[in-house]
Amino acid sequence: MLAELTEVLYLEMTTYQIYALFFLLGSLAVSSISDIKMTAAQKEFFQFWVLFTGIMFVVDLYPRITAGEELMMFSAKWVLIAVFCVLSSRKVKVVFGLAKMDVAAVAAVSSLFGFYTLIVFYILLKIVSVVERPLLSRKDRYPFLPVVLTSATLILLANLYFI
Repeated sequence: MLAELTEVLYLEMTTYQIYALFFLLGSLAVSSISDIKMTAAQKEFFQFWVLFTGIMFVVDLYPRITAGEELMMFSAKWVLIAVFCVLSSRKVKVVFGLAKMDVAAVAAVSSLFGFYTLIVFYILLKIVSVVERPLLSRKDRYPFLPVVLTSATLILLANLYFI
């Protein structure tokens, strides 16, 4: 039974994805502190996360094209990321109602995961948000980056546990 559970929960991250997530967690940690303290270094993080997501798209696509692999799961993953980000944006507010920077951070972290891991990550974001919101909210302001940091860390720890 434990072997079957491990098989279901294994999140299938490659070594480069784990290292990239460690790197990304560093930027998320610094930006989370900045977000909580309401400092102004947010624009640079936004630009970095957008660039990171674009690079990961190419890194994800290139080996599949050169190997002639089917792009069904690749397409499903990136469509899921795009749809989740749009539905989570402040303008749409179906899932969260996040600022552009928060959406960019979610997209950057999401770019490292496979399709099934994304589903787990998005569920974790919602659960962690429910737990952390009362702790982090001040008046009409809710810093969301700590939620992204916590959720990404939980995914990393789960993956390291099941390797």
